[in-house]
Amino acid sequence: MRTIDPLMLAALQASVVVPAFLASLQFKSGPQFIWSGVGPLVYNSNTYLGVGSLGGVGTISEGTEVQAAGTALTLSGIDPALYSACLTDIQLGAPAQVWFACLNSGQIIGTPYLLFSGQVDKPHITTGANTITVSLALENRLANLQRASARLWTAADQNMEFPTDSAFNFVEILNDISLNWGS
Repeated sequence: MRTIDPLMLAALQASVVVPAFLASLQFKSGPQFIWSGVGPLVYNSNTYLGVGSLGGVGTISEGTEVQAAGTALTLSGIDPALYSACLTDIQLGAPAQVWFACLNSGQIIGTPYLLFSGQVDKPHITTGANTITVSLALENRLANLQRASARLWTAADQNMEFPTDSAFNFVEILNDISLNWGS
């Protein structure tokens, strides 16, 4: 069970709630911090750049079953001259987090609630007449469990990581052994 900061819980129960989403993304050029409002916002010693109505957060779902639910972050209104930079700076598998926060007079109340933690998957870039839109798919780390492993159960594969390990030295000859079990 996750806990919500008591100050934020009180803000959520108030008659007027000012919500905000914060996102932290790692790119090849370094970390980027954005939030759903306008102007800069400081949280956890990082300054988040406000993207306002140009940004969007996809559906974030939680359930009682173990599943790899992802989401997407979208940024529109980007200058087409930055198209190649968008393609080269995106780092697949990089960490990504999305928080929900409540604001009062432009300041975060309590500790934001971590809605999503995962990694950057594939970007989808849509070009328009004067702007481009970038949508980054974010995947839960559980998605890695659904991917096939490129590793093999062989001595050569094990020795690439642990050169002196001999645990797999006899695995390959098991294919040629005929064993009789029982009577």
